[in-house]
Amino acid sequence: MADYNSTSSTPTQSSTLTVSGIFLIAYLSLIVVTALGGNGLLVTVIIRRQLLQKVHYYFILSLATSDFLNGLLKIPTTILGRFDRNWYPSYTICYFTTPLGVLFGAASVFSLSAVAINRYLVISSPLNYTDRMPPYLAKTLLALIWFGSLCLAIPPVMWREKEAICRSGKISEEHYTSEVLYFFLALWLFVIVIPCIVMSVSYVKIYLIARYHALQIDSQIQASTLYQQTRKRRKDLKAAAVLAVIGGIFILCWLPFFIVQTVHKFGKGQISPIYFNIFLCVMYTNSALDPTLLFLFNAEIRRALVRMLCRVFFKPKPQIPQSELSSFLNQGA
Repeated sequence: MADYNSTSSTPTQSSTLTVSGIFLIAYLSLIVVTALGGNGLLVTVIIRRQLLQKVHYYFILSLATSDFLNGLLKIPTTILGRFDRNWYPSYTICYFTTPLGVLFGAASVFSLSAVAINRYLVISSPLNYTDRMPPYLAKTLLALIWFGSLCLAIPPVMWREKEAICRSGKISEEHYTSEVLYFFLALWLFVIVIPCIVMSVSYVKIYLIARYHALQIDSQIQASTLYQQTRKRRKDLKAAAVLAVIGGIFILCWLPFFIVQTVHKFGKGQISPIYFNIFLCVMYTNSALDPTLLFLFNAEIRRALVRMLCRVFFKPKPQIPQSELSSFLNQGA
């Protein structure tokens, strides 16, 4: 992860652009376009179609924002670094871009964890949900998510030399203990381990609740009221399943790169640049996958998108008020 935050993100990177380097740049450019387009569209749909009336979409908006900013500010620096390791006009740019990888990654996984907890509250206690997760609490959680992400991203900039930040990406030997504590206690614990536990526990509990209610439904005659409750619960469970898949994909995309970085940083063995680049691409791909999955499998977002596009491309013709129409017709009489 530390190399991920530096300008030079490959264990051994030459200045010559190879065929694999060209393919990497082309793929990352595609990811940038997809991430910006998909997440930008998702943010627009959530805001313009007033989906923020539901607290659940606060956290989806946070996820889309972090993915959008990752595609706008972080991935392009990796592409530029492939062309020229000295692409930056000043070291100030490096100090700005270095924390962005951890900032947006942590904000994404924290948002996914909040989504999991919120979905569990919706399904476990639907009648008391508005009391347990009011809008002001959701906004407070969002502020904590981004503040916590910033706290995770800043520390390495405080002790690493500018050469390590802008070029080599190596850990500081002088502050080796701080590097170990930061990498394992901060990044591994808060970005991988704790979110994995939170999402796993939340979705396992959701599954158990779904199984319990399915058994209840099978043992009862479905009256109209029960049938409506069953449909709503199935809708909530389907949404939870989609979000569980998104959370699982995030871990699958990020975990290999974390492992490679750990071995590269603190192990004695050398990591082949091929594996490093593959896992880097997989990690970045996550920013483009999230909006794609939400548009494909979230019916509410999909309907909101269709309505927004219809309003944009098929604007209704203005109707003449009845009084003006009558006056116009009387003039011809």
